[in-house]
Parts: sequence; C-alpha cells; structure tokens
Amino acid sequence: MIVAPNFLLYGGLGLLLAIPFAGLILKRRRTGRDPDRPVNLFRIFPGLKRILKAPSFQFNIALPMLGVFWFIILAGLFGTKVSGRNAGPMIIWVLWLSALIILLVPIGGRIWCTACPLPLLGEWLQRLRLARNPAELEGKSVRRIFGIPLRWPAWLSNPWPRVLFFLLLGTFSTTLVAVPAATSWMLISLVLMAVVTSFFSEQRLFCRHLCPINSYISLYSTTGRLMVRSVAAKPCDDCHERFCLTGSVKGWGCPYGLCVGEIDRNNDCGACMECVKTCAYDNVAVYWRNTGWDKEIAGYGETWQAIVMFALACLYCYINLGAWDHIRNWIDIVDKRNWGTFTVYALVVWAVCLGILPLVWYLLVRLGTAAGGSPRPAALQFRATSAAFIPIGLAVWIAFALATVLSMMTFVLQSLSDPFNWGWNLLGMAGSRWHIIWSPAIPWLQVSCVLVGAAFSLRALVECWRRDGSLPRRAVMGALPPAVFLWTAAAGMIWFFAG
Repeated sequence: MIVAPNFLLYGGLGLLLAIPFAGLILKRRRTGRDPDRPVNLFRIFPGLKRILKAPSFQFNIALPMLGVFWFIILAGLFGTKVSGRNAGPMIIWVLWLSALIILLVPIGGRIWCTACPLPLLGEWLQRLRLARNPAELEGKSVRRIFGIPLRWPAWLSNPWPRVLFFLLLGTFSTTLVAVPAATSWMLISLVLMAVVTSFFSEQRLFCRHLCPINSYISLYSTTGRLMVRSVAAKPCDDCHERFCLTGSVKGWGCPYGLCVGEIDRNNDCGACMECVKTCAYDNVAVYWRNTGWDKEIAGYGETWQAIVMFALACLYCYINLGAWDHIRNWIDIVDKRNWGTFTVYALVVWAVCLGILPLVWYLLVRLGTAAGGSPRPAALQFRATSAAFIPIGLAVWIAFALATVLSMMTFVLQSLSDPFNWGWNLLGMAGSRWHIIWSPAIPWLQVSCVLVGAAFSLRALVECWRRDGSLPRRAVMGALPPAVFLWTAAAGMIWFFAG
C-alpha cells in the first residue's frame, strides 16, 4: 500500500503562510491606482429600471416564493418523517440555504430580501391598515391595543435580538434538520412573528430586528456585488420631500426607515426597490461593484454578530461534516434523547460565541494597540477590527454549503420526485441511488475558499488599523496579534477540510 503525500494540506498551509508576503507585493503594485467605480446597471439595462418601477414588481416576485414556502410547510407536516426523503427540509436546509450562502448573498447582497415570503402576510395587513390611517403612517398618531400604545422598544432596535435568535436556531439546528415537522413549525412561527410585529406603526420590524436569516444576510451582504445607491449626491442634498423615506403616490416609503442619500453600505437596505419608484428626481439606481466591500461596523451588536457568525460556521463544519460520530450522539435529542449532554453542548456554544471568543479577540486587539501605539481606544479598535471576521466567516460558510449541496443533491431530487411520500416519481429520481457529486473536488474547493477568505480578512484587518491614522509599520505591528489568531483559525479549517 502506497500513501501519497497530502499535497492539498501542505500546499494549502504553504499558501496560507505566503499570504502576508503576497499582500505586501500586491500592495506596492496597487499604490496610486484608483479603485474601480461601481457600474450603474440602469444605464446598461434600461429595461431593468422599467421592471423595478412597476407597482406590482415585488408582489410578482414574492407571490411565487410564498407558494413554494407553503409547499415546504405542507411537505414537512404531511410528508414522510424521514428527513432525507422529505421535500421540506431538503429544499430549506440544502437547496435554499446553499443557494443563499454560495450565490445569492455574495453576488446579490440583499436580493433575497426582495422576494422573501416571511414578512408578506404581516406587511399586507399593515399596509392595508396604514393606507386607511395616513396619520399613523406619517407618525402623527400611535396605534393602541386595549388603550395601550404600541411602541417598539428602543432597547430592541439593534442587531442583538436577531443575533440571539440565530444562535438559538443554530443550537437546535440538528433537531430542525432531522425532524421535518420542526422545520415547518419554525417557519410558521417566523410568519406569526412577522404578523404580530405588523401591529406596530413601524414597517418591517420583524425583518430589521428579529429575523434570524437577516442576521446572516445583513452581515455578509457587505461583500455582495449588487447594491442600491443614489446616483448623485446633490439631488439628495437639495431634496426636501424625501419621498424615498415617506413614500408617494408611486410607492411606499422605505420600510427600513432609510434615506437613499444616506445609504453607504448594504447592511440595512433590504433592496425592496420602493425608493426606485418614489424618488422624484430619478436619482436611485442599482449598482454592480467589481471590487471592494463594506468594512464599516456600526455598533457593538454588529461586532458580536460577526463573531457569532464566524463561530457558528466553524461549528457547523465540525458537527455536520466531521468524522466524530460520538459528538453527534452527545447532542442527539431526537433519537437518543441525550438532553443532559445536549444542555452542556448548548451552554458551551453560547459561552464561546458570546463570551470567550469576543474576549480573546478583545485581548489580542488590546495587545496590538499597545504594540502599535494606536491612537484609537482599544474598545473602538475592537469594534472596528471585527470586520475582519466577515471574509473568513463567509468563506467557511461557503465551504460548508458546497459540501452540503454536493453530497445531498441526490436526496433533494429524490424528495422532489415524491414530496409527500405518496408513491409519485415526478422527476424520475424517486428510486435513484445516492452519490456525492464531484466528490474528489470538494476539499480542493473548500481549501480554496478558506485561502481567499483568509487573504481578504488579513487585508481588512490591516486596513482597519490604518484608518485610525497609524503609520504603515505601526499598523502592521498592531494588527499582528489578531492576525495570528485569524491565521491559526484558517489553518485549523484547512487541516479539517484536507487533513
């Protein structure tokens, strides 16, 4: 028996080690070059503008998604209890989730929010009420239930609720995947939350503050290529009507409470395209950016959001893709009823995501602040440098999704052929044999993702240090301690995928 050298593992670690040196060389070559300007897609595709300006645009996109959504719920409730043969979990956790991670967010940014069916019922009920009560729409009156004014609490108007909700779903992810009915009831619960929050005057409260999916999308949409922006600054500066915020006869005001002229990142804009319809100066467009991404972290809630998403990406890989069956048995509360070990697992996950990992990052940033002599306080530097978790976190998520969709696509086709286990064979794949698509290439793709993510994370880390006014050498010295952490994390993921 001859065992060949693990070229992928050693090559991946070697390339990871070479990233800082390659970055220095490329930095010198980039000096003096202007960044590429975003491309106005309305100028290239005039028909796109007419489509987005249509009053029924969002309805025409979201209604088919709503039909698919209820099909998933019905399949989960009334189909087979075997998760791998049930169309509900297979569509949500394999097909849709992989498409969201690999394509929709990195390319489209917040484009999924344009067609998302979760808030539709609540939004339709709310807009029907607001259309009949302009005073409430304009904020001149407050809606009351049994005489109690409905005001959304200020302490919930931040990323924390959706981050904690995502962490909760992530903790129970194995149960949600293994039990089709659990997936259906989770989706029903999200719809009910959207309906309940629609009783408030503010629009899209569920999407902005509670939606766990938005916790992922809002963070990683900063790397997305598509974005909604103003065409020029002057029309927005001179505008007093602010129809993009308040709405007009052509469309609703921004349900996310934004003015287009103030949007400079993808995190908050849900790409509903209402501002394209309502702008009186025709000063809104959809852009495609060839380079760059949004590196600004607005608050500490987003800092924890970036850290939690990175930690859960690594956790998902280890739990779902790893060879350690005993760990999966420890957290199995469906078949083995191991509630004791699952509770320990949940406590460890929450402690690491919310306490230990942020503390480690803060201490490393504080060490870097002392070494590099940064004029910015360590707490502010901690917040700013957490943007470095975004590229590496997205890369690990993509690596996880690639393995999931390529290994589970056969099950997806089987379940779609017979979605309710009634003996159908719609696609001719109901009795097909399971196999992994493109199996030898999966670890190569995963290692490539980690390398690209690590390169962008290390670059972002140094840029965050440069933005506080530090000299290049001091910026490198300050970024070194957290950079070692990122390098070690990337090396660990390369070892996991290729070792």
